[in-house]
Formats: sequence, structure tokens, C-alpha cells
Amino acid sequence: MQLSTPSEILQAMARFVKTSRLTANITLDELAKRSGVGIATLARVEKRGVCSTDTLVRVLAALGCLDRLLAALTPDEPASIAALRAQQVTKPRQRARRKT
Repeated sequence: MQLSTPSEILQAMARFVKTSRLTANITLDELAKRSGVGIATLARVEKRGVCSTDTLVRVLAALGCLDRLLAALTPDEPASIAALRAQQVTKPRQRARRKT
């Protein structure tokens, strides 16, 4: 999924939080108690996706989804030179070699 604007990313985050909460069958009141975030703030997060990083971490931790955020922030393992060479795409041959 290629999101192109910050607004679209925030809306995707809002949908993720709301869907995760509903899938876990957690009320806004219960999530507020678990996360330490106010109900009005949670409603704003689920509607617009706008919140501080601290709020996002608290909410995702309360929903059991913090590992997904951490996975997104973990850099990829550097590849070995051999692996990089194996991934190189060579151009297909256009002509045959001359016979000598």
C-alpha cells in the first residue's frame, strides 16, 4: 500500500487503532484506563489519527500492537556483498558474441 500524503497516513493510523480496539472487543473507556490516555484524546486518535508520539506508544501498548511499531522502526539488516551481488539484476543480452 503506497500512501502519498501525511493526511492519508494519519487516516490509516486512525483506522488501525479503531479496528484493533474493536477486534479486541475493548471499549474506549477500558482503553483509556489501560493506556492512561483520556477518552476525548482516544476518540480524536480514532477519528483523525492525530496524537503525540507518547500517546501513540501508550495506545499501541495497551492494544498489544507495540511490536508492529517497533518492527517498522527497526533498520533492515545490512546485506553481505555476496547477497547484494546475487540480487543484482543483469540486463538481458541483446546480441550474441562473435565467433572467433
